[in-house]
Amino acid sequence: MTKRYFIGLSSGNSQFGVDAALVRADGVGSSMRFELEHSHFLPYGPELHDLLLRVTRRTAPELRYLGTLHRVLGETYALAVKPLFAKNHLIAQQVLCIGCSGQSIWHDPDGRYPATLDLGMAGVLAERTGLTTLAGFADRDFAVGGQGAPLTALADAMNFHRPDEARLHLRLGNHATAVWIPKEIYNVIGFEAAPCTSLLDAVMRAITNGREPYDVGGKHAVQGRRLDPLLDRWMRNHFLQVRPPKCVPRGEFGDEFVQRAIDQGKRLGGSPQDVLCTMTHFVAQAIVHAVRTWLPTTPTRIVLSGRGVRNGFLRRLLEEALAPIPLETTDVHGIPAEACKATAYAGLAALSLDGVPINLPSVTGSSGQRLLGQWTPGSSENWARCLAWMSRQHASVQIAA
Repeated sequence: MTKRYFIGLSSGNSQFGVDAALVRADGVGSSMRFELEHSHFLPYGPELHDLLLRVTRRTAPELRYLGTLHRVLGETYALAVKPLFAKNHLIAQQVLCIGCSGQSIWHDPDGRYPATLDLGMAGVLAERTGLTTLAGFADRDFAVGGQGAPLTALADAMNFHRPDEARLHLRLGNHATAVWIPKEIYNVIGFEAAPCTSLLDAVMRAITNGREPYDVGGKHAVQGRRLDPLLDRWMRNHFLQVRPPKCVPRGEFGDEFVQRAIDQGKRLGGSPQDVLCTMTHFVAQAIVHAVRTWLPTTPTRIVLSGRGVRNGFLRRLLEEALAPIPLETTDVHGIPAEACKATAYAGLAALSLDGVPINLPSVTGSSGQRLLGQWTPGSSENWARCLAWMSRQHASVQIAA
C-alpha cells in the first residue's frame, strides 16, 4: 500500500493559535486512509493576538496592519511545523506537502460579489519549511457558486465513516459544523449549523472587559440562569430557518449582537453570567435544531471535535438534548478533538495532490466539483517529487480511461 506523509495547518478564524498535524496517508485518491502521527498547538503570542484583534474587529483596518498580519501569520505557521518532526526527523524528508487553512478575516458568500479573504503568506511557509504548500481552498469554490465552507467534509467523512452506521461529525469550533456521514460515504451532507465558540468567547470578553478570552470549561456559564425571553428571541433568528447548504453569516453574531444581548439581559434583571448561560443554551439549542431539522435521518452516533468539546456545560446540554444518541469525541478515534481540523487539511492536501475534487455540492452548494487551492512550490527537490507524483496519477487515469 502506498504510504505518504502530509502536514495540515488550521487556524481558521481562531484568535488563539494554530493547530498542526502530521498525517500518514495510506493508499491513493478517495480510498485513502489517514493516520495521525503527531499533532501540536502553537498559541499566538500577545503581539500577534493584539494585531489579529485590531484587524478583525475593525470594519476598515489599515492596509499596513493587514500586510503585517499576512506576513507574521506565515512565519507563525512555519514555526508550528517544526515540532511535528521532534520525534522523527526521517519523516521530515518524506513529507510531500502542506495543506493550510489560512486565517479567515472575511467570508461573505451572500454578497453581491461573494468573496473570501484568508491571510498567512504561503510563500513564507514554503520558504521556511522547504515544503510545497496548498492554501486558498475556498476561492475556487466561490467561483463556481459555492459557500466556501465547510470544505473539510470529504476528509472528515473519510476519517469517521463506518459502513454499518450513519454518523454525524459535529465540529464545535468558532462555528458549529455538521457533516452527515451515511453508510454510503458518497452521500455526504454538510453545513454550518450555528454560531459556537466565537460567540461564547465574545460574550466572555465583553463581560470581563477582556480579562478572560473564553469560558474555561463553561464554569462561568454554569453559574448563571437561563433567560427564556432572550433564548426564545434568538431562536427565531432567520439563519436557523435557512435550508442547507449554508454558512453562518460572519457579521450576524458579532460584537453588536453580543452588546445587544448584554443590554437585553440587564433590562430583564439578568447578570452577565445569566447572559453567558443563556448564550450557551442558545448555541446548544441551535445545534440541536439543525440536527433534528436538516438531517435525512437520526444519526446512530455523533462524533464531536473542536475546542468547544472542552466546554463541559455546552457538552452536557448537547448530551441531554440529543439523548439517546451517543456522543463521543474524536479522541476515541485517535485524533485529539482540537487537532481534527488540521488533520483534515492534511487530508485535503493529499486528495488534491491525487487530483480528487474536494468541494462537494451537497456541502458547499457549488455548481460542480473542482480541484481547489493554490500551489506554492517548496524546495526544488520537494516540488519535483510533487510534480512526479501528480504526473503518475494523471497517466494512470488516462490508461484507465
